[in-house]
Amino acid sequence: MRMIDNNEADDKIIAVAQNDMSVNHINDVSELPAHFILQLQNFFEDYKKLENKEVKVNEFQDVETAIQIIKKAITDYQNEFKNQN
Repeated sequence: MRMIDNNEADDKIIAVAQNDMSVNHINDVSELPAHFILQLQNFFEDYKKLENKEVKVNEFQDVETAIQIIKKAITDYQNEFKNQN
């Protein structure tokens, strides 16, 4: 889920528990019910309003995009902390 939190990118990865038989058949966000997607979007856009912060959900993307985001985050982390033991 591509999200902007207080004018900064704040992507969210939507995942399911592998051992939960009620959801482990879901492989992509596109397989979720449309109403559930709206609930997620509303939650993330509303939860910081009490802090007077603006959150905007731009779009939900596919599993391939999620994997790219995760790989980039790992690389960024490794680069940031490569000289620390």
